[in-house]
Amino acid sequence: MRLTRWRAIATAAAVSVALAYSTVSGDLLAPFVRVEPVRAVPYLGSALVSFGDALVLVLLAALAAGRSPLQVIGQTGLQAPIGRPALWALLWLVPAIAVSLALARVAPDVHAQDIAWLGFGGPLAEEFVYRGLALGVLIRWCGWPVWLACVWPAVFFGVAHFGQGEDWGSVAGIVAITGLSGILLGWLFWRWQFNFWPPLFLHVGLNTIWEVFDLGENALGGWLGNVLRLAVVAVAVGASFWLAPARENKA
Repeated sequence: MRLTRWRAIATAAAVSVALAYSTVSGDLLAPFVRVEPVRAVPYLGSALVSFGDALVLVLLAALAAGRSPLQVIGQTGLQAPIGRPALWALLWLVPAIAVSLALARVAPDVHAQDIAWLGFGGPLAEEFVYRGLALGVLIRWCGWPVWLACVWPAVFFGVAHFGQGEDWGSVAGIVAITGLSGILLGWLFWRWQFNFWPPLFLHVGLNTIWEVFDLGENALGGWLGNVLRLAVVAVAVGASFWLAPARENKA
């Protein structure tokens, strides 16, 4: 159900503040997550920061909207059907793995904990915040047009990856690629009737392939990684028009 005008404005502002916070939360919380007990567990600090990002967004949105935190979480699409999205994922994931096995080598320094967080945990946290929570609230409660609701969180999503580059050129490229990826993932969330699973599957699939195979050290990648990424996106988008149910703007 849509919010009243002033509630919608306040809620959109609260979401924006929370998204802005997510771009600096790692630096702000560094003194707390770099203590030895946390550092001793791989990626625990990153997980705690991501949990904090989600908590801040949930609480600010609930306060501004006059709804409960559980109602905010209910906008994420976690309860949506998973069967058809899983079939959709197989259409691009299986060929992508086959191409990687045939043309790329396994990354020499791949570790289980890297796959666990960078391939699964990190994408799960990011999709929960930047797509499920942000788009779910902005479109369904605040009445934002789809294009704006996809672009706005994607801007923060791109900025959040600012630290991955080694020079200004690579930084700009990484921010641009992750920002554009955020728009695509947001579109998938909307196209699939606010279903959390398609953007999560695509994010997890690409990240995991990138971790397991030597396709580039960051989001920019090499020629094979970029061609593979474009091919996966093309198949994923095309299959979404085929398998995703007809659009209905449900509140």
